[in-house]
Amino acid sequence: MAPIDDLRAYIAQHSQKETNIAEKHTVAIVGETHEPFLHPAAIRTTASVRLLLELLRNQRYRYFANESFLNAGPVRLGVRDYWRSAVLPPPVDPSITNADNLSDREIEEIGKRVLTRRFQPILDFLRGHPRYILSIGSMIGAGPARDLRLAQHFFEEMEDRKLSPGIPGVLLLGVHHASAVSVNDWATTRMLLEKRGYKCVSICVLTDFEANGQADDAVFPLISNTPVTSIAQVTSVRLTSLVTATPVTVPTDQRLGSLPSPFRSFTFAEGSDKSVAEQFEYIVLQKA
Repeated sequence: MAPIDDLRAYIAQHSQKETNIAEKHTVAIVGETHEPFLHPAAIRTTASVRLLLELLRNQRYRYFANESFLNAGPVRLGVRDYWRSAVLPPPVDPSITNADNLSDREIEEIGKRVLTRRFQPILDFLRGHPRYILSIGSMIGAGPARDLRLAQHFFEEMEDRKLSPGIPGVLLLGVHHASAVSVNDWATTRMLLEKRGYKCVSICVLTDFEANGQADDAVFPLISNTPVTSIAQVTSVRLTSLVTATPVTVPTDQRLGSLPSPFRSFTFAEGSDKSVAEQFEYIVLQKA
């Protein structure tokens, strides 16, 4: 079969309507492509929130940690006020469409208004089914310092609540921070957690959202150390196009008959040498 046919057959064979994690773990990490503050990509949040609610309904998970909940400042206060008193901050002024000229404090205030509302369904659930909420987000931008700071905030929040690495919980991160292996030159947040004794499993949420020619659910043939001899070797595949009904959860590293998983032959970034199966134990596909 052609590689795309292998993917379609594999997903048909192994997809699940619910997320049943087979691996022993203490941290169920959900990796998302974040919805921007000021530009709509609502399916990204819809898909992440749906999966998070599914996981948190399992009483074994004792906390919810979120990269989007900043560790200090207005966002943390907005989350706390809503969780304790059901008080939402006012919505963002719709005339604000560009954050380039805003100060860090103004951006944090927008974050308070946007993120508290974005995760309102999670906070509503947690108000009725109390768990610890760990605010681990940081204003530090991309690069190794961000992964380090996210991990440090996670460790501090766990220690503040006297939670050991053996206590299970759910953690929401951006996709790169959630990966089991690094696609850069530094350790991911997940890798840093595992160095401290946390046993992690990662689920990547993929939607059919596309902007500027970049699709969230696109994967590319992994062609490391292989000469390119046909267009099929560099043609991306939209994973949501391979299923009719969504959401579905797919383990990435099962066998297809006598063959290894086709997700070992595809990667998320053209030219990357890290396969989908190496990065994430599961993917979730959801269409708008």
